[in-house]
Amino acid sequence: MKDFWAEGLQNHRKSKIIKAVFLWTIVLIIVIMVILYIIYYNNMSFRSWCDENIIKKEILQEDVNTIEIGRDENVQVYAYDKYICVLSKKTLNFYNRLGTKIDSIEIDILNAEFTSMGRYLAICEKNGQKFYLISDREILFENTTEGNIAQINVNRNGFVSILISNTTYESVVKVFDKTGEEIFRTNLVNSRVVDISVSQDSKYLAIAEVDISGIIIKSNIMIVSFEIAMTNSDEAIIYKYEAPTGKLITNINYQDKNKLICMFDDSIGILEGENYSELLQYNENLAFITIGLNNSVALVEENSTGEYTSDTTVSIINTNNRKAKQYHTNNVAKAILTYSNKIAINFGTEMHIIGTNGILIKKYISNSEINDVVMTDNLIAIVYSDNIAIVNY
Repeated sequence: MKDFWAEGLQNHRKSKIIKAVFLWTIVLIIVIMVILYIIYYNNMSFRSWCDENIIKKEILQEDVNTIEIGRDENVQVYAYDKYICVLSKKTLNFYNRLGTKIDSIEIDILNAEFTSMGRYLAICEKNGQKFYLISDREILFENTTEGNIAQINVNRNGFVSILISNTTYESVVKVFDKTGEEIFRTNLVNSRVVDISVSQDSKYLAIAEVDISGIIIKSNIMIVSFEIAMTNSDEAIIYKYEAPTGKLITNINYQDKNKLICMFDDSIGILEGENYSELLQYNENLAFITIGLNNSVALVEENSTGEYTSDTTVSIINTNNRKAKQYHTNNVAKAILTYSNKIAINFGTEMHIIGTNGILIKKYISNSEINDVVMTDNLIAIVYSDNIAIVNY
């Protein structure tokens, strides 16, 4: 009996030791993973080494799916939602992320201007009169307008806004709902509209204009209420922000929570309601600036490291908390492209796709120079002379 109880006690102690060892092993693994994550997130050199040797974020041109296009055909390529669209001879062909053709529709456009948001794609004839709204490979409406379409936009609820030139007015702005019904129109006589943007909740339209009636540059931003515009377009402008004299407005973009990001020739600011605040001013080393992100702006700065060499730093500033993240590389950027919360940086024969947290998502290595690129939140497509390479995130 004594040996039995002693053996039971010994087994109980062994069991407790095994459980304790197991528990402490789990805790140690979690602690190590947290430490490695913190180092990965904050140490660029360690992060680059992990991306290349452990996580394997690098992808080669010969390893991706492709779409074959005729070398001599006049084609235009665009990406939206989960599709890659190829326009050729007034036929818009839809391909999936594997490069398989899944559908096609006929549109009466030869030279297209594309814009998209979410599941909506708007297309117009470049400097022409015809435009379309498409959702998930179906035409919701087609329409024509007087004058020439200088710009077309669509928001995530399917509201289409167009900027028209070459009419009896200096600029005309029209807004249509997803059925094609015109809900707002404004004519500007003495000013030139440089950009328009519709809020994500489809409540407001922002119009950035430059007053050309005087000698001194005068930039203004008008906020239009859709609700009022539907009943009385003459009273639809609910607020007008007048920028300091001499500042030239170049771009505007509505982000979440109705923040209007305003890009001037020397700074970026945020207009929330009737409150304007400056986010940042530029320095002379900036190569590219973009405000086309969900809740961030990005600035690309080049710094010389030698007689013939430079490196690139991408600074991504969150427009909610104004905190900055950075991505650094020893290459020189040729161009950048943005969509939602992703940034694609073209370095010639390399394409780096990063998030707004400054972390590399994918690095694409090309066998030849990268010239034309299109992207969505799901994929990026690199357009060559005879094929399209598809990189999925």
